[in-house]
Amino acid sequence: MRLLPKRRSGATMTIVPDRPLLPTESLTATVTLDEQLDDVTDARIEIGYLNTYKYEWAPATGSGIATGNTYSSPGGYRDTTDFVHVIDEPLVFAGGTLMAGTYSATLRLPSWSPGSSFAVDWVARLKVDRKGKDPEAEATFTVLTPAPDPLPTKTRFVEHESALASSIDFAITLDALAYRAGTVVKGTISVTPGEPVTKSAKADVRFLRQQVSHPLERRPSPRIEWFSRPQVVVAEDLALQQGVTTEIPFELTVPADADPTTEAVHNSIEWWVVATITYAGMTGAIEKARREIVVFTG
Repeated sequence: MRLLPKRRSGATMTIVPDRPLLPTESLTATVTLDEQLDDVTDARIEIGYLNTYKYEWAPATGSGIATGNTYSSPGGYRDTTDFVHVIDEPLVFAGGTLMAGTYSATLRLPSWSPGSSFAVDWVARLKVDRKGKDPEAEATFTVLTPAPDPLPTKTRFVEHESALASSIDFAITLDALAYRAGTVVKGTISVTPGEPVTKSAKADVRFLRQQVSHPLERRPSPRIEWFSRPQVVVAEDLALQQGVTTEIPFELTVPADADPTTEAVHNSIEWWVVATITYAGMTGAIEKARREIVVFTG
């Protein structure tokens, strides 16, 4: 006689409201069990998010790439995804039996909930502890990131990132420091050469999105992952002069699908406006600076 595998108990889950949610809003998750479950020791509906991040799985070794008088080889980096529990509500059962039927839980998102992004996928799911296979039921939803309150009045500014670090003094002035995805950033690049300039220059701007790794238990990836949106040229044939400040206005649209500035348990997402000055006849970024901004979706 051939034994057939035991069928996993059927369960489905729905979420209302069926729309993106803001932190502090509540959702109601409803799960329907097709048949009763026996030998149950715990049952609950929980919400949380799948956090995708990088970590270092192989530390640098003592041989490999020469750096001064020592040798080192870079470690290995991996992407992984962990479920981060946020909040749950237990389901009522008796005598180890969770009866077939419909169960609901209304759960409130914390004020610190990170916004949905490539690094954060929110989910509500049924969690059952028992002997045998557990039923599977889950539903995904979107969490928006609201505008910061209060709005920021100061953000980080990084100047002189290029090899020729002393030839230009930079300033990047913006009309705001927080922007909703899909809106326009207006600003001014101010550049003051500290040395004689013999070549014409070109100015461009772009967005830089960075992923910063800070896992709770694994070794953080020391490499910051970044994604650069296409550069937009805002001025050409600039005749820069030593000691003279040139101001270059620009407009740059935050992508409508931009992931929000956010901090999850294992990583963070940062956004910057990057300004670059390139001299004629020379390749690569000759001078570069960047100003941090906050991107929100709510």
